[in-house]
Amino acid sequence: MEGQAKIRNRTLKGRFSEEETPPAKPVLVYLPTPLIDALDAFGKDKGIGRGKSIQTLLKGILDAPEPPPAPDAAIKSKVRLELVKRSDPLYVEYRKRHYIPDRGVVGQQLQYLIFYGSEIVGVIGGASAVFSNEFRDEYWELSEERELKTRQLNSIINNNIFKLNYPAPNLATIVLSMWRRQIIKDWEMLYGVEVAGFETFVVEERLWNGKTRNGACYRADNWELVGLTKGYGKTNVRGRETKNKTLQSKKLIYCLKLKGKKLCSEYVTAWGNKERQKKLDIKRNQMMSDPLDVLLSSIRED
Repeated sequence: MEGQAKIRNRTLKGRFSEEETPPAKPVLVYLPTPLIDALDAFGKDKGIGRGKSIQTLLKGILDAPEPPPAPDAAIKSKVRLELVKRSDPLYVEYRKRHYIPDRGVVGQQLQYLIFYGSEIVGVIGGASAVFSNEFRDEYWELSEERELKTRQLNSIINNNIFKLNYPAPNLATIVLSMWRRQIIKDWEMLYGVEVAGFETFVVEERLWNGKTRNGACYRADNWELVGLTKGYGKTNVRGRETKNKTLQSKKLIYCLKLKGKKLCSEYVTAWGNKERQKKLDIKRNQMMSDPLDVLLSSIRED
């Protein structure tokens, strides 16, 4: 309607259309009938609707607080990553707050705490690539032969989580770039397979502050948007029930190839090999940061 702010809607392909960011978000409120009647009477007298009536009545009572001062741009030298187990209490606490529910990780994985100075500001991790996705498969030109494709996928790391709670400009891109370099070394050291590149899946969503989550930090780090997943119905590709709407949502697919690196064709995981798995566990424990050291470093002054 004329005079109303445009609303950002999804296109036929599932992406948000490029329109103005809405100035407000809807809130579901249940009110008793007498209050609704009084609200409507007020609105009729003023020539406004219920929403505008509530805003008018609350003006001066619940004024919006002043926005906090914008933080300074992130300083690269203050950023560091600590490799930890998924069971680390600090990691678990951040993992709970991620917008995608934790359903565990199958296969190979390495998870990190993100430090900014002495403060823990988030988590980021890598895991085994998903087995099947049409756009991702085409981008990497993966083999159609199942066993060869399985070996090739060991060269691709899935950025399975990236949760950052510090709003310094450019921090997300700094962390992402640093994580790529770090996990390439750690992945090859632990699993003995050369990394050829990365993948990740992002649920595009308009956030509470009017901004949109759409993988901007990946684009800034030169990842390519290669497609959009189809989303799940009541069950995912493995037949597991998915009641959560976020899990069912279509996701943006971002990929990044490393120059000069090829997909492996010989590597076989330690899955099902008890002796290799035992050696892998010993090596993993040697690489992990001591939980007490991590905790102490988080409370030391810069």
